[in-house]
Amino acid sequence: MDFKQVSYFLALVKTLNFTLAAEQCNVTQPALTQGIKRLEEELGGKLVLREGRHIELTELGRSLRSSFEQIDRTRHLVNMTARAITSGEVSELNIGVMCTIGPQAFAEMLNQFRTSNPHISIVIHDVAPPAIEELLLTGNLDAVFCLSQSTTHPRLRYTQLFEEPMVVACPPGHEFLSNESISISDLTNQRYVERLHCELRQKGQVFNKEQELELDIVFRSEREDWIQCLVREGAGVSVIPFHSLIKPTLDYRPIADPPLSRKVGLATVNNTVLSPGLEKFMTIASAHDWSSLTLKKSNMTVNQALKVN
Repeated sequence: MDFKQVSYFLALVKTLNFTLAAEQCNVTQPALTQGIKRLEEELGGKLVLREGRHIELTELGRSLRSSFEQIDRTRHLVNMTARAITSGEVSELNIGVMCTIGPQAFAEMLNQFRTSNPHISIVIHDVAPPAIEELLLTGNLDAVFCLSQSTTHPRLRYTQLFEEPMVVACPPGHEFLSNESISISDLTNQRYVERLHCELRQKGQVFNKEQELELDIVFRSEREDWIQCLVREGAGVSVIPFHSLIKPTLDYRPIADPPLSRKVGLATVNNTVLSPGLEKFMTIASAHDWSSLTLKKSNMTVNQALKVN
């Protein structure tokens, strides 16, 4: 059995006509007929029945059709991989994601890239903000999803992808859930669970001081999953980036006064020449429709949430 015989059979299944199947395979009709005959001999049974111009699959042909289709898909993948290897396109990309950025925003784009570039493997790394620049500059990471303030080095390039609203995550049944949105001042005297890696933490402390707001901080943690588990168990509320909410999703409300958000983008070393794999990755990331990200519970788009006032 060889790949050609399989492709001859699948073409005949599709067209149910020897002449059309031969044209589709770019061979003569006798060559296609002989190829299918040899395949039948090897399998020990008829795959098709031919009565004049009428052709139909036998039970054996129907039973093996899906297996032959899988073989044909494998053939295409093998050929594509071989071409990629010989042309030097096969590669591995090491992509960092800043530890406070949740996976929901990127899953669709990453799957889209992998589908269109199956010869490029991706390793995803969890990265703390202070380590981003060094990991990029030393070549340990090819690119990092992060915030603009994380990449101030002149040798780094930052491409903004989308703006993400901050929301207040609440325990089930919390009083905030009776409102469409809340203001920062509403956090006064609430039990608060603080994210130590929060990129808005320093700004928030200044804001609180200027507005004479007092937060009753009951827990602090660097771990996003711990923060959310504590909130879910009723320990308090917390300001969290929307796409960092993990399943089972926490209840939350948008922040309206003042609206808080962060700009998320892709950072790379500002080289004049990129590897083919990284160039493709950056192209797909830049072209992706990030506006489709939604605040699902309130049925608002991210852009609408950022305009709440």
